[in-house]
Amino acid sequence: MRLKVFLPLAAAAALATTGCDSDTTARRKQAEARAESAARQVYVPPGKLDDYYAFLSGGQSGSVFVYGIPSCRFIKEIPIFEPRAALGYANNPGSETYKRLAATGPLWGDTHHPVLSQTDGRYDGRWLWINDKANDRVAKIDLRTFEVAAIAVVPNLQGAHGLAAWLPSCKYVFVNGELETDAAGNTTDPEKYRSVVAFLDAETLETKFQISFVGNADIASSGKDGRYVFVTMYNTENAVSSEGMIEFDRDAVGAIDVPLAEKALAEGKYTTINGVPVIESEKVPGVLTLIPVPKNPHGCNVTPDGKYVLASGKLSPTVTIIDAKTLKVIAEPEVGLGPLHTTFDNRGNAYTSLFVDSQIVKWNIEKAIAGKPDYIVDRVDVHYNVGHTKAAGADTSHPSGDWLLSLNKLSKGMFLPVGPAMPESQELIDISGDRMRVVAAFPSLPEPHDAVMVHRSVLEDIVVQTHEPQPAAVKMGEEKVVRNGNRVDVYMTCIRSKFVPEQFEVHEGDEVRLHLTNVETVRDMTHGIAIPRLGINIAVDPGQTAEATFIAGKPGTYWYYCTWFCSALHLEMRGRMLVKPKGAELNDHLGPLAKEEKLRSVQPAAASAYE
Repeated sequence: MRLKVFLPLAAAAALATTGCDSDTTARRKQAEARAESAARQVYVPPGKLDDYYAFLSGGQSGSVFVYGIPSCRFIKEIPIFEPRAALGYANNPGSETYKRLAATGPLWGDTHHPVLSQTDGRYDGRWLWINDKANDRVAKIDLRTFEVAAIAVVPNLQGAHGLAAWLPSCKYVFVNGELETDAAGNTTDPEKYRSVVAFLDAETLETKFQISFVGNADIASSGKDGRYVFVTMYNTENAVSSEGMIEFDRDAVGAIDVPLAEKALAEGKYTTINGVPVIESEKVPGVLTLIPVPKNPHGCNVTPDGKYVLASGKLSPTVTIIDAKTLKVIAEPEVGLGPLHTTFDNRGNAYTSLFVDSQIVKWNIEKAIAGKPDYIVDRVDVHYNVGHTKAAGADTSHPSGDWLLSLNKLSKGMFLPVGPAMPESQELIDISGDRMRVVAAFPSLPEPHDAVMVHRSVLEDIVVQTHEPQPAAVKMGEEKVVRNGNRVDVYMTCIRSKFVPEQFEVHEGDEVRLHLTNVETVRDMTHGIAIPRLGINIAVDPGQTAEATFIAGKPGTYWYYCTWFCSALHLEMRGRMLVKPKGAELNDHLGPLAKEEKLRSVQPAAASAYE
């Protein structure tokens, strides 16, 4: 009898175990299928190009990082506010890049918000602007060369944080002063603290005027019709402690009427502070309108159609929807815990980052305004504690609606351990369907805050891969050494696999100014020159000229060599600077290869082999 009882039980247990195994196997196969599908989406074969450039701010790295999307391959670092010896950027005190950077402040920066230029509501591929929060600077990047074109200090503010372009014209880029100060009197009295929003000429980066007010300005966004720009203001208390900054139940979004500000400027309704016209908001009614929103808002984003401004609640689980023309609050939907930033697709949906929930939430704007209960479309977990999020083209009037980046603040074991300081975690999300899918995660250097994505078709006819020779370029056959007292100018060329001159002589203590031109005419043939013991390192791309100034050291031989591998004779590409005692006779003979026709004779027979 006992056998009869246990046989059915054993059979049932076996069936249950088999069922569990079957369920586990099915789930595993589903997970494998999803992973395989995601891998196919982001795979870009060798030799093929990504669809998008993604520009990620580098935070305390002082740079902008360029990635390809969807592969998430790192392509380039654009050094801006910090020297980069690897790229020959601002690391030589006598170089032009060093002098430009040092003239504007410290040799480090904190980049936050990359902004792309637009024409008629679309990215046009001309410029990328970026702020330095730590040192109150704005830089402009020329997207033909992916190099810094200008850096400017913004007067009268501290904490140059939110940055945006005034649309649709991009006549100005405007930057918010997040940290309050008394720029007029330079006092330490908090009662006199104010902040400004500074409007810079988008081409020259000259500060044209500023709007001054009590409180602070955080994140920036522009309307689409050439009237208002918007800023979030989390310290309307004008407090100096974190406790004081959360005292009020409501803070504000500030709407600045730019045409009215220009009119006030023309009528002389401003005070000049440190050489800049400053319009005090309370003296020009209507130039700044404060729109009450839940306390301590953060993100500020205008929808692609320009109809609404969305302010993310941060301490409130809501996003406030504001009519961009009437400046009235029309809805305040709940989206989750810790909403920070919002981005958009081309189907009327918003995507809000939730720092506390570690999620991206997708919601429909018009449904939320109408009060419909199904305005939340989807949620997806991200890893971990997302800050900014940005969809492709979301700052324009024509977003793409395919890819979204989640710029996460913590990685918590997502990648191989490399010590206590963990890499930043970025995730790529497919938003092309009704449901979102995280398809890739990739690490980055610290610390991307925001990003913009532009389709490669916008830049394909703009980006150059060889420089047009500048008037200061040294031509082959015109290399020379020019002496003027203890100042020595060396005009040098480089090409596979020669420096000309290969030798020059100076006196101990001479001020040497090296002018180096890369006379290559094919792409991807960068050369460099390093002079050991003198700290000199220059990089020059094809057609480019760079300069460095240094003081000749003690008498002796100082070899210089090419730092970028360029040919089979790369190691032989070197020369000598001969430093002689003061008063010693110098030989200015540059050698037989200083003539153009002879220089050409040492060229590789088939230059196309290096293409």
